[in-house]
Amino acid sequence: MAEIRIVLRADSGFCREALMAWCEQNHVDYVFGLARNKRLAKIVGAQMQQARLLHQTTGKAARVFAEFTYQTHKSWSCARRVVANSLWCKS
Repeated sequence: MAEIRIVLRADSGFCREALMAWCEQNHVDYVFGLARNKRLAKIVGAQMQQARLLHQTTGKAARVFAEFTYQTHKSWSCARRVVANSLWCKS
């Protein structure tokens, strides 16, 4: 029997405890967007600054990634891995 891997990809509107918990319980990998908020902005502030400086130096769009563990104050039951993409392309 072939092994099938399912990966669910969705925007931040689907980033809800019930769906993430279901995926975890059923061995379904997922990649969800997260809506920006003040806490996340503070966590990735250094990467945003780095992307801005890279953009200023090269004149091209710059991406800097960060990986960290994050948990909401109320709605998530546990901390989860987050990969942040700090993109800077403004003039």
